[in-house]
Amino acid sequence: MKPRTNPRSGTPSPNLLIPMVVLMTIICTRQAQSQRRPLSDFLDAQGSTTCFTPPAPAQLGWATGPGKTNGNANLTPPRFALIDYSGVEAKYLFDRGIDLGTTVNGTVMERALADGHALVTVDLHIHNALGWAYNITPTGDNNSTPLAFGARVLDVLNGATPALGNVHFHIEFVNSAPGAPLPDVVAVSQDPVNCPGPFVPPLSYSEVDFLSIEASITGTLHAPSGFAEGTQGMLAVKQIGLLSQPPRSSGPLRDQFPVESIDLKPIGR
Repeated sequence: MKPRTNPRSGTPSPNLLIPMVVLMTIICTRQAQSQRRPLSDFLDAQGSTTCFTPPAPAQLGWATGPGKTNGNANLTPPRFALIDYSGVEAKYLFDRGIDLGTTVNGTVMERALADGHALVTVDLHIHNALGWAYNITPTGDNNSTPLAFGARVLDVLNGATPALGNVHFHIEFVNSAPGAPLPDVVAVSQDPVNCPGPFVPPLSYSEVDFLSIEASITGTLHAPSGFAEGTQGMLAVKQIGLLSQPPRSSGPLRDQFPVESIDLKPIGR
């Protein structure tokens, strides 16, 4: 928003200058307090468990629950998607002779908090990220449910054509202390009983303040998508989690994800 100006002079009105200066001072102070950490501090901590698609390393999965898609009811079937937002699946394949050309760029910023903890903000941009999706069924799971789009990492290892695209991933969480090792984010959002792993440091789900992903993946649609098998299509994922907000009894924030969309469509439609 532009500052209101004096119509005669074209300069900001004097009564707005002091609030603007205070605001800029606060912003500059916060930026000065933040320290940049190596991107590898975050990336190297991911994939510490194989609990979702063994033996490939696990990452966060994304879903649309029954009756809810992007805050509205029944726009699409309930779906699950997995996107290689940190490049761990690409590394798994590269180590086995398959190069997807995946690149990960981004920043890791850390700010000390008054209570001795640290607020960590991770912002990643991924090119040629692997992605796949299926329609959720009562008896299916990540490994056996027929895919609606793309190919799992183990399918690619066995010769299937990967579906690849661009991803923007963002997470803000509280870490144990400035400079402390960063966690595998699966640890901060999954039940460690059902998804065990060497999580350091252990964090609760409530300590993640914000989580989002936006992905556009191009590849092959399969029959469960509702389109003809082999049709070239696109997987579009957009999810925003306001995890610092308490769950509501109803409405889009009942699971703290007001935006929750996994869309499949043929290219050109």
